[in-house]
Amino acid sequence: MLRSEYPRPQFAREKWITLNGEWGFAFDGDNRGLLEEWYKQEINEHKIIVPFAYQSSLSGIHTTEIHPVVWYQREFAVPEDWEGERVTINFNAVDYYSMVWVNGKFVGSNKGGYVGFKFDITDYLVAGTNRVTIRVEDYPSPKQPRGKQTARKEGWACWYTPVTGIWQSVWLEAVGKTSLDHVKLEPDIDTNTVNVRYWLNGVNSPVVIECRVTKDGKDITTTRVDVPLRFTNHGHVIPRDEGDFVISIPDAQWWTPEEPHLYDLELRIIHEGAVVDQVRTYVGMRKFSAKDGKVYLNNRPIYLRMVLDQGYWPEGIYTPKDVDEIKYDVEMTKKFGFNGARKHQKIEDPYYYYFCDKLGLITWCEMAACYEYDEEVSLNITDEWQRLVQEHYNYTSIMAWVPVNESWGVDQLTRGSKDPRLVNHMNTLYYLTKSIDSTRFVVGNDGWQQALTDLIAIHDYSQEAAEIKRRYEAFKQDRHAGVFNHGLPILLEGYEYKGQPILFTEFGGVKVKEQQAEGWGYGQEAENYEEMIARIDALVNVLEAEPEIVGYCYTQLTDVEQEVNGLMTYDRRLKVEPEALARIFGRKR
Repeated sequence: MLRSEYPRPQFAREKWITLNGEWGFAFDGDNRGLLEEWYKQEINEHKIIVPFAYQSSLSGIHTTEIHPVVWYQREFAVPEDWEGERVTINFNAVDYYSMVWVNGKFVGSNKGGYVGFKFDITDYLVAGTNRVTIRVEDYPSPKQPRGKQTARKEGWACWYTPVTGIWQSVWLEAVGKTSLDHVKLEPDIDTNTVNVRYWLNGVNSPVVIECRVTKDGKDITTTRVDVPLRFTNHGHVIPRDEGDFVISIPDAQWWTPEEPHLYDLELRIIHEGAVVDQVRTYVGMRKFSAKDGKVYLNNRPIYLRMVLDQGYWPEGIYTPKDVDEIKYDVEMTKKFGFNGARKHQKIEDPYYYYFCDKLGLITWCEMAACYEYDEEVSLNITDEWQRLVQEHYNYTSIMAWVPVNESWGVDQLTRGSKDPRLVNHMNTLYYLTKSIDSTRFVVGNDGWQQALTDLIAIHDYSQEAAEIKRRYEAFKQDRHAGVFNHGLPILLEGYEYKGQPILFTEFGGVKVKEQQAEGWGYGQEAENYEEMIARIDALVNVLEAEPEIVGYCYTQLTDVEQEVNGLMTYDRRLKVEPEALARIFGRKR
């Protein structure tokens, strides 16, 4: 079976079963399934392979027809040795609005195509065979976060085939009656400590939390914390379900792209001497900061050499057929000489961030955009984004959060609108992100028209190095002038440059005539691969020669459908030898 691995490597439990594989499936073209109570009936119009969207060939259906409402159904049995435990059904990602029934009874719903969710279904289960039914709405609406998924009938420019419904793994999990809901791991390299914040489910009596830290199989330290039954000053009915404690890691080895040291954590909930819940996770000791226009990793300056990665695959679209395909992309990114990647307009499969942590690749985490601002867009983005920041907080490799790209979702700004809601929305996302995570950078609007931002992020797709240099010199003279090829200001009026680190976060995008591929790239195509290499080298040289610029992100890692300007083809064939690229992207400054 494809995608049979444990789906959440950053927060792993022993007792689980996959629900990936063959499901019953139906299109609901007339949107009559709710009225006719399909959740109480057998659904078998088609068979679909989960977790692949129906638009993909790996799903077994493979049609790009627009079907805004679809239904899924499958049967399952709960293992006998789960008796006495709580059972949760878990979804890593379903696009976009989901409703879930178990044995014909409504369990819950979720809105958001990129964020994970779960339901405790213990009280809905019966002995023997059970049935789960899912209804998904996914309209081609620009008001829901969709990133690069086209809202038209076909792909165009840099928007591609959409995905509908389940596109990441589904699984069942057994947890204790008192269990860990989630944790927040806050490493501090200056004190060699990790603050562990925890949230519990089913708190009704005192428990003990035990945290065992190991590295490469060797014990480092074990911490035990008593958790009494506690209440807040404002409520004496529901016990507090959260708290924190500190673990010390003497002589901690720090995480870097060159040496990605990680520490394994085993967290146990102990009640009356018995282990009632257990989770495996890990943490990297690292620190991101900025000073005097430079980016620092672990209190040392770092020059960011990143590549833009959109996370599309020919057979699965949003979903790679196995984790080896994810690992390959991370490995090739490093072989090309990059120390980071900007995952663009998509929240990726958990294994992507896992391999970045394990193999040593800095990442930027970017929200999938809506298009055209209104209050509904604001609600949809802010709700899902804050959940995503919380969900991805513990990935060591994530350096920056990017809630907005190129004013998408506040598109009226690019047409000269002075509506104050647009900038207020961007600044709200900046502060909202900071309220959840004050340890990482927030890029307020990657590309142009930036208001509040920790990093200045510039886009320019000129294919001439001399033109890039000329435009940047003009930018140094006037930080608000529209001097780059898009003609928009990098900083909005009223927002001054305050010494933030400056990076070119989109440039290049060279198409090669020799490839003989249908599609487009930026500017004049290169005649052959030798010209492509020479052009990239010249562009990178001019960026590296500018003292103010402390990093870049080259577009892009692979071709994607009609956009054929990658360093690899869509099916991951090399265009040039990795060593040729590493001589450019991997050279030290």
